[in-house]
Amino acid sequence: MQNNRSIFFMKFRDWNLAMYNRLMSNSPYLNMDTYFKDHSILEDNWKVIKEEIESIISKADTLPKFHEVDKGQEFISDNDGIAWSMFNVKTYGFWHSTNVKQCPKTVEIIKSLKNVSGVYFSILDAGKHIPAHNGPYKGILRYQLALSVPKSGVCQIFVDNKPYSWTEGKGVLFDDTYIHEVKNETSEKRIALLLDVRRTDFPFFLKIYDFIFYKIIQLLVVLNGTMKKSTVKKKY
Repeated sequence: MQNNRSIFFMKFRDWNLAMYNRLMSNSPYLNMDTYFKDHSILEDNWKVIKEEIESIISKADTLPKFHEVDKGQEFISDNDGIAWSMFNVKTYGFWHSTNVKQCPKTVEIIKSLKNVSGVYFSILDAGKHIPAHNGPYKGILRYQLALSVPKSGVCQIFVDNKPYSWTEGKGVLFDDTYIHEVKNETSEKRIALLLDVRRTDFPFFLKIYDFIFYKIIQLLVVLNGTMKKSTVKKKY
């Protein structure tokens, strides 16, 4: 469980998500042309993006694990001793001033996209299992662009128990407040670009509430020192 979360935090988190769910609904996987029309720009440039993250990985001293950036996430990130590493480019509207310099072409592509509040590279080591869990905030949708996919074996995400197998150069959009898990039952890494896409389909009241709630999340990002924790240093 999230061992650094107070009872008050967890109760508020659950109440907040329940309120969003009462006022709006959607399927686990969403149509990208409806909810994220700019996805084709990323897919047209996926090889450029792939080259940058592979260069970063080869030159990095270490890449931070997810639970090292967000304490309390050990139950999904440090559950089996196998690495789930993250390269943070943008978090809730804040660009990472150091990391962006290592992927300028990717940043240039993404800066032209609307409503993208978070940008991360996710690297799953061979054999990694991310247990079933759900995101706490319905104000964003999660887009994943597969950059490097194991050539054999099972490597899938399950959202609401519905499996999806990645294809290099192709994206998928889903609501991560649904229960989801990831299994990389292969001998290879899986690398993906992850984007948090802000929703624009709120009813009027929820639009106002979400604006305020989003600002609170941004404050928590600052207080957590997320940018400092996710700085990646080069070996040379």
